[in-house]
Amino acid sequence: MERTDFERQINALVPRPDPETTADLFAFGQELGDTAECFGVQALLTSLQFIARNFDGQTLQSAYEIIRHGFAALPDEMVAAAVYLQNGCTPQHAAEMAEAGVLMCFHQPDSANEPSPLAVCTVIENGASRVFHTLHFGAFDPETALRSAQEYAQARHTSVAGALLSLTTDMKVNPDGGYKKILVSGDADMTQALSAIFRRCPAVAAHMTFDVDRGQAEVEYNPLWLELRQKQEPEQGGMQLTV
Repeated sequence: MERTDFERQINALVPRPDPETTADLFAFGQELGDTAECFGVQALLTSLQFIARNFDGQTLQSAYEIIRHGFAALPDEMVAAAVYLQNGCTPQHAAEMAEAGVLMCFHQPDSANEPSPLAVCTVIENGASRVFHTLHFGAFDPETALRSAQEYAQARHTSVAGALLSLTTDMKVNPDGGYKKILVSGDADMTQALSAIFRRCPAVAAHMTFDVDRGQAEVEYNPLWLELRQKQEPEQGGMQLTV
């Protein structure tokens, strides 16, 4: 992407663009590269466009300004930062979080218009509730996930919650599944932030509940996510909900 095109799109997107900040972002994107293995200028722009559609204007402005505070956020880190920024975090603190590596391996949008795959997930087993989050909402069926976890747990005499925490999007129980695992269990701060902004912006698609005791999986959609999804459907050829 040419610098002039990047500047034009940023100026049309960000509420209060600044030439120096935009130039720094462009240079950072160039440093990241434009190969299949690396993020680049387009990935940074796509993340900001995704944030613009799913978060409020101040969050977009703050995500754009992170680079002013001594450490730039990668494209997937920028989306993670937006969650915290929407919940009251400052750009300086977001830059510090990026420098510390606590925003890594979050969601990198393929396009600005894709429905947000972020959701909060509660697992209830033996009367106890635990809350997690997912980066894959819409990529798996909650009922199928619960049934797969129940079958695995019964066969191996283990907890269903433990099976759910190791379940991947292809419905395989794999403790080493990494990014493909449907639930993120090791980031309580992010789970709390996502829970706090649910219903406040379209970024959090839903609150899923895996009720092991009742054998039910339920989905409470965010009305703002549904509204945005309906607006996006004509752009995406009438894509249907998968959950």
